[in-house]
Amino acid sequence: MPTSPRAPLSRERILSAALSVADRDGLPALSMRRLGAALGVEAMSLYGHVRDKGDLLDGLVDHVVGMWADPLPDESDWRVVARTTMARAHEVLLARPWACELVAARPTVGRNRLRYAEALQRRMLDAGFSPQLAHHGLHLVDGTIMGFTLQELRRPTLQQLGEEVAAVARGERADEFPAITAVLADSAHDHAAEFALMTELILDGLERLHARETAERRTTDAPS
Repeated sequence: MPTSPRAPLSRERILSAALSVADRDGLPALSMRRLGAALGVEAMSLYGHVRDKGDLLDGLVDHVVGMWADPLPDESDWRVVARTTMARAHEVLLARPWACELVAARPTVGRNRLRYAEALQRRMLDAGFSPQLAHHGLHLVDGTIMGFTLQELRRPTLQQLGEEVAAVARGERADEFPAITAVLADSAHDHAAEFALMTELILDGLERLHARETAERRTTDAPS
């Protein structure tokens, strides 16, 4: 019985296979030899499409960024674009803990990262943001995505935090730590709600800075 021809090797196919290996076995398991075996080729065959392991990792980062940058929101409102992108990025990175560390560590900027930055900053400029505020806005959005997600992924359990914290959580140290005891007794640790709250705080802050810029511009342009 004839076998179906194997798809030709390409950079996209290599990156998709690398994503599967990392998802299944973790990033430390990803090697050129392991990747070649997953694709049914010799490791040396990969070097016609990726220069080295660093190029593979950079390509993998851009592949992951493409998961939240494509398709880009078809919306002119900068707040909608930022909110949608932040939520999508947070979801993608939570589903792949290895990817959050990798995206934060690799400095190379790929095409999908540029597309995402272009889309957000274009909306900001169209809304009247100064180039400097649009620059700050992108970094604040990025910092919120990466910082909060990394913190959530690394957050220890109550048991890992130690007996001191566990005792406070049980209400046994209310005399010494009344504020913490009251908060723990009357609140739930909802990570999704916290990320949504942080997103709105960032967007509200940028909106206020934009309004301040607009008011200052009007004052400067007003006839004396």
